[in-house]
Amino acid sequence: MFFETRVASQINPTPVLVVVSLAILVGCSSNMRVARNGSALLVPPGVDSTIAVQADSIADQLFVSLDREGKADQLKLAGKSRTSQSDTLWKYLSAQPDPTLGVRGRDSTQAIEAFNAGARNLQELATLKQGSGSPVEVERMKRLLLEAKANFERAVVLNPFDLEIKSWLARVYQTLAVRLLDDKNYVKAAKVLERLVRIERGEHSLYARLGEAYYAMNRWELANQNFAMAEAVMRETAGLDFDLNQDKQQLQPTTLYYYTYYQADTEIKMHESKRGLATLKRALEYATSEKERTDIKNYVNWINWDNGNIMAVEMRDKLLALQDKEDYRGAAAGFEKLIPALRTQPAIDETRWRLAVLEFQFLNRRGRGIERLAQVVKTTAKDSHGAPADSTYQQYFDSYGVMCHNLGLESVKKNRKVAFTYFQQAVAVPWENRAKSFLELAKLSRNKPSAVINTCRQALDDSDKLDSTEQMQAYQLMVEALKRSGKFKEARTYYAQWMALRNGDRRVSR
Repeated sequence: MFFETRVASQINPTPVLVVVSLAILVGCSSNMRVARNGSALLVPPGVDSTIAVQADSIADQLFVSLDREGKADQLKLAGKSRTSQSDTLWKYLSAQPDPTLGVRGRDSTQAIEAFNAGARNLQELATLKQGSGSPVEVERMKRLLLEAKANFERAVVLNPFDLEIKSWLARVYQTLAVRLLDDKNYVKAAKVLERLVRIERGEHSLYARLGEAYYAMNRWELANQNFAMAEAVMRETAGLDFDLNQDKQQLQPTTLYYYTYYQADTEIKMHESKRGLATLKRALEYATSEKERTDIKNYVNWINWDNGNIMAVEMRDKLLALQDKEDYRGAAAGFEKLIPALRTQPAIDETRWRLAVLEFQFLNRRGRGIERLAQVVKTTAKDSHGAPADSTYQQYFDSYGVMCHNLGLESVKKNRKVAFTYFQQAVAVPWENRAKSFLELAKLSRNKPSAVINTCRQALDDSDKLDSTEQMQAYQLMVEALKRSGKFKEARTYYAQWMALRNGDRRVSR
């Protein structure tokens, strides 16, 4: 069903009743006319002229003449049609008219022509939607929407109080806004949506769409305001739907989660951490899935990385992106500058760790890197076993252990004393692969059987951290040291395990 076009000569039955009522009034009394803005105003019998002028002025803000209303009805009938994606969104539009708009004698005819032009635009648009969807057709559809918008805007001036007429204009706005958003033309989409929310103040989804447009443009304050309005309007209009479907009468948690989450997100992007955390707490109340709850938890942890210092965590993320792009020098320089701007010791320690790893692994500044990380390990609170009291620090201990172990390996052929020192330092820290450092200490301790036995035992206590070759080395060292110590029976036990590994049986027991 397409728009019907009608002409001004068609008759609406309402004016007939108007003529009858006027005839009765004329027959009751003589009429009095007073001047109003250069034109004569008819004062009804029994009405003071001052009151008549005031009433006439107020009436201009409430309704149009019955003659104009009748002609507007014709346009309303002409404008009815199905338009895609809009049937349920804009039913009741109630913007106040612009009192500065004048109405001339030929306005009605011009409005009919404009409305009919908009109808033809939509009729052609409906035909195009059944086509191939080629780029040429898509561009033509956009042009038709813009033309329909201009034509309906001209037509609605005739009677700005008619809700149904304005609903068709709103539908064009909505369709146009959707297309602009799909095309990522957020500036134009926002302009259209701004007009829509002035027309329809009771549709929360419109404010959300406008919030999305501003969000895409990084205009956080405006995005935040519109997501907040979306939530407020949804709450205020809950239960006011004439469709008595139970679901429609209730607040929808999924929608509330979306509105509150993006309020929080924009507040955080404005570096308002306390406000954002409070809003995230509200959003958590509406989370309906484990993923949503996890997302909020992760976001809260992100904000609290340095006690709400959002600028710092944003900078950290940018530096990590540089690191991912292998700009190690730039990332290291950034981390070094970031440290003085941090508020909390955990954030400082993490940044020092990241910087130390870059220096040691990529920037040929091994001495500086290991010194920096050694300070972190040294000042970390530890439990009775020497492990970090805060489990998040374990990765720093692991990195430090790797650094010490690798420097020990590099020094074995150059200076065994230096190598021994590094391995001793490595085993003094409870890091993930400490067994490997114990094995290296055993190799360097061959001249002292008791030391070999002790370090091999500690290596084999964590044998799952050794590969099969390393395990065989540990068993061989152990057998040799036990033989030299006169402990032959025990040596045979370890020799059997060495043989089992040599034969490919990893399921050995000690």
